[in-house]
Amino acid sequence: MKYIFYICFVLASIINAQTIQLNISDYSNNLPINDADIYFAKSTKNFVSDDNGKAMIDLSNIDKSDEIIISKKDYQDAKINVNKINSESIKIKLEKVGNIELQEAFISNLKAEDILKKVIENYDNNFKVEKYYFLVNLQQKSYIDSSYLDLIDVDLQLKFTKGKILIKSNGRINKKHIADSPPVTIDFNSSDYLRHLYLYDGLKTMHENLLKKQYNNTKVIFTKYADKPMFEVYLDKNKDEKNYLLIDKETFSVIQYTLNIRNEIKTNTEKPLKRDGIISFKYRPYMEGWVLKESDVNFLMSLFDEKSNKEIKIDLDYKITAFDFSTTAFPEFKKTINIKSDIRKNFN
Repeated sequence: MKYIFYICFVLASIINAQTIQLNISDYSNNLPINDADIYFAKSTKNFVSDDNGKAMIDLSNIDKSDEIIISKKDYQDAKINVNKINSESIKIKLEKVGNIELQEAFISNLKAEDILKKVIENYDNNFKVEKYYFLVNLQQKSYIDSSYLDLIDVDLQLKFTKGKILIKSNGRINKKHIADSPPVTIDFNSSDYLRHLYLYDGLKTMHENLLKKQYNNTKVIFTKYADKPMFEVYLDKNKDEKNYLLIDKETFSVIQYTLNIRNEIKTNTEKPLKRDGIISFKYRPYMEGWVLKESDVNFLMSLFDEKSNKEIKIDLDYKITAFDFSTTAFPEFKKTINIKSDIRKNFN
């Protein structure tokens, strides 16, 4: 199969820029491609394109023999040799994967439960969870009653073991804002979410639910990502819970997981908190496996406040973006973070 990538160099002069701009668009219609994954074959750095298809790529400390890889689901990859970059701005046009090529890549009769079983069996080999220390940016932002903003933005070090996570801080706060006299005070306990960033327990639960036929609708279709054939698995329990997994056909590694959920949970006062939103996890290729790239929690919530006799609206966005990782700890991150309480309480 022939792969054609269209890369235009805007500036003609040879430069030694530490930062370059990528402008990523669709080959057929020239529309910008957002949320394209940009990473290196060797370096641990990674980036993502914005809504305009643009991404600023930091080339500092990047080996000249390395390669930039641009990936987007349903598209062919584009690759750029770092030592051949001679421009500060590069236009990249990605071409969609054709149906014929997908048919050539896929010969499979596996059902959703078969695929999930293989994901669990190959989990340790694919993720090597305990191998890396991750540097991440965490942003927790909530609007209470549309007017009261609570925000914290910090860099953290994450270290995983199965079902456990150790978090450390460098003691610095990038940005913080505390709402002035909001109608209600909300503490977010994110310990369960943080422990499940690598999905192992959740995958086992989904597989058990499949065997018990607890999903009303299941579907498996085929696509491509990072030049690899992929399964797309859809598991819908009902209109209030929809699961989506993007899974590598060859290694059975989970590349992306998204949960759309609408339910009620109890607060510490036993009052029901209604929530409607999305939890997503994404991973990027590195060497022979996949590592954490980002995770996002976005909920629209509501809680009845007896004092004001009205329903209070809460808009929560909780985002983790991994920007580096290493097999050794990052020395400036020494302060242990208590994840059993709201993350903000560690930075008073």
